[in-house]
Amino acid sequence: MPQSAQIAIAVAALLLLAVIGYFALVKPQKSKAASLTTEIAAQDNQITQARALLAKAKNAQKVRVADLFRLTKAMPDQPDEAGIVLELTNVARQSGIEFESIAPQASTLLSGYQVVPITVIFDGNFFQLTDFLFRLRNLVDVRRGALAADGRLFTVDSVQFNQGKLKFPQVQATLTVDAYIYGTGATVSAPPQTQAQTTAGSSGTTTTTTPSSTTTTSTTTTPSASATSSSTGGTN
Repeated sequence: MPQSAQIAIAVAALLLLAVIGYFALVKPQKSKAASLTTEIAAQDNQITQARALLAKAKNAQKVRVADLFRLTKAMPDQPDEAGIVLELTNVARQSGIEFESIAPQASTLLSGYQVVPITVIFDGNFFQLTDFLFRLRNLVDVRRGALAADGRLFTVDSVQFNQGKLKFPQVQATLTVDAYIYGTGATVSAPPQTQAQTTAGSSGTTTTTTPSSTTTTSTTTTPSASATSSSTGGTN
């Protein structure tokens, strides 16, 4: 066989071995490397998205907890009549007034919440009343798009004026203030009703007040001069 033919056969054999080696060894590894690169890129993308979602969830959780705290402060899910009275009394004290009476009424069930009317009466001047209403209104407010709650949510349903004990400029104000309770579970009951009975006797006039409960309270009042005279005349 000529030498040139031998060289050609050798070169062809080497090329064939190179092609077989490429397809048998190199190409599968390149495909595997490309596949691994794609998987690594996908995993990196998932890790990046997971980190972004985690950071967003942490920030959102902080906002939700803060908002929930403010909402719970503005509208608790428990009646807490003592807390209502205490907060109203505190606002009145800051305004320089004292309540003559404060009477929470039975709560009214609405859609998902309750309304508790409270009737308050106080003697004071008009500026103290204005200050009281201003402070009551600003217990719960929206500031810069965020809820701000420094106390319970109250709304004023009605205001009535009468002449005060010390005359003008003093006024006697009767207000109906509404407090709110979240949910319709625990409710506020109406205060016990009282019935008054008056009995005339030789010793005077006895007024008996009987609440709807089992407690009975008796009060004896001093008779007036005319009642004493008539009683004496009847005895004679």
